[in-house]
Amino acid sequence: MPQTVVVFGAGAVGSLVGARLFEAAIDVRLIGRPAHVDAIRSKGLLVRDQNESRLVQLPVATTLTGPADLILLTVKSQDVPEACRSIAALHSDAAVVTMQNGVRSDREAADILGRDRVVGCVLNISATYLEPGVVEQNTAGLFQVGAPYPESKGRVDAVLELLSLAIKTEPVPDIARSRWTKLMANLNNAIMAITGLPIGKALRHPGLTRLSIATIREGVKTAQLGGFGLDQTRRARTFRLMSTLPMPLSYRIFGGRLAGNFPPDSTYGPSTQQSLLRGSSSELDYLNGEIVTVGQQIGRSTPYNSGLLEQGRAVFATRRTLTPEELLRHFKF
Repeated sequence: MPQTVVVFGAGAVGSLVGARLFEAAIDVRLIGRPAHVDAIRSKGLLVRDQNESRLVQLPVATTLTGPADLILLTVKSQDVPEACRSIAALHSDAAVVTMQNGVRSDREAADILGRDRVVGCVLNISATYLEPGVVEQNTAGLFQVGAPYPESKGRVDAVLELLSLAIKTEPVPDIARSRWTKLMANLNNAIMAITGLPIGKALRHPGLTRLSIATIREGVKTAQLGGFGLDQTRRARTFRLMSTLPMPLSYRIFGGRLAGNFPPDSTYGPSTQQSLLRGSSSELDYLNGEIVTVGQQIGRSTPYNSGLLEQGRAVFATRRTLTPEELLRHFKF
């Protein structure tokens, strides 16, 4: 078990995990943005979940300094290279756990820190961070942990033991396949960011539901044709079936299930929408953009993911959301 843990990039999931590790008597400190750090120092971190709310007083800082046995890297995908350069400046041998959406973070971290230091973690959880000093867990969580490279296999068990103190955690034999499976779910993030609608409402809109299914179908087919397979989980089997059935049948079977854990009155919006609301940068190039890139490499058109990427970039640039009807005008079904 690591003795000293640093959470580098204390947003929704990072703050939540850090607080729970601290409550489990782990020596942990959060590294976050000034407003979040100031709020925690002043009042503590307010952690909300489905059952309770509580304040957690734990160490926080705005810069990465000092020793660490393990670093939980929870910055956004677009910030991984810069964060890893900061970690490299510590001249330590601490294991680094990549906890990003998308599929690039393991490779980008290993290029800077070395393959032997990087352990991958896929986050299957919905959490919110919109207000400094406040985080909320909205659904049950599952972390999937594995070694992206043979050189880091020896570090996996310690990471599993640690993260299990915070969230249900399981080992996976192929972390890359788990990341591609999670990516298919994250392709929908753009819809909520572009329209400003919470997920429970957006994915009950007939047109947006059709767009969501078309986007996932395109993503699965493009990834598989590009040589990137999904894992063997129930979620992956659903995505593969969704991409195999004719579109009308796929819509009929899966259209009512997409909103999943979110009732119609839920106010939850995914991480990309939260970034927009906080005035942060977009990770859409690491989500829909990944499908667009693979499509370009194999000569396959990706109109749904390309369209969402284009409209998402525009919304982040202008901070003006679109109505569902305005968004749907950009697509043909």
